[in-house]
Amino acid sequence: MPTFEILCTTMNQQDFSKLKEMNVHCDILYANQASTTAYDELKFDGGTARMITTETRGVGKNRNIGLIYATADICLLADDDMVYEDNVEQIVLWEFERFPKADAIIFNVISDNPERKQVFNKKCKRMTKFSRNPYGAFRIAFKLKKIKHHNIWFTTLFGGGSPFPSGEDSLFIKDMLKSGMKIYLSDKVIGRVKQEDSTWYKGMNDKNYFRNKGTFIQASRKGISKYLYVFYYALRTGRHSNVRFFDKVMAMLKGMDDYKKYIKE
Repeated sequence: MPTFEILCTTMNQQDFSKLKEMNVHCDILYANQASTTAYDELKFDGGTARMITTETRGVGKNRNIGLIYATADICLLADDDMVYEDNVEQIVLWEFERFPKADAIIFNVISDNPERKQVFNKKCKRMTKFSRNPYGAFRIAFKLKKIKHHNIWFTTLFGGGSPFPSGEDSLFIKDMLKSGMKIYLSDKVIGRVKQEDSTWYKGMNDKNYFRNKGTFIQASRKGISKYLYVFYYALRTGRHSNVRFFDKVMAMLKGMDDYKKYIKE
């Protein structure tokens, strides 16, 4: 039976009270952003909890700390506002047994925030580079050896505490696909996510949302496809936003310029 571990980013934790809040009954590793440096470990009913506390800032950097210290065969990424199903370990491992060719599996998570609903996978299928990629990192489980073999890490340019506030999870998935890793979408639910607070997401009625999207488009696409995607995305979000089509396009183009200027500095 493969080993399993949750890799969770968190902030300013003084103890392991998150275990109860998240309904964890398996091994878990916390990458904890705080003002000190420490290593703590707790044996509890269900597994072992480890906490790596550093002064490192940025969600991408701390997810990478989790990858560095991870030891299990199968790892599940997490945010600390997740609340898991009692048998989350069994759900994840059963799916990898069900899809033996899978290097990574993206699961369903229910959002308690009506303004940030999660895209729900109704069917199980393999993901391709042409598939939509609206998945947060907290939905991704993977074979650790495959991640290590392909040298895949989280970008430190995107995500909370980074120069650009979002997109690190989508770039992580994109890098997995580019490397040839086989990603499957599962119809199984592993838990709920609260998503009460966000340092960047203020809804699609905020022009900055589209500016941020522009930086991601510039970083993730090449050639004329990036401009085609700008117009496509402006159209696709029409009924979800009261920002005018022209304003969305201009905001995304400004975001693209933001990224180009940043990498030239």
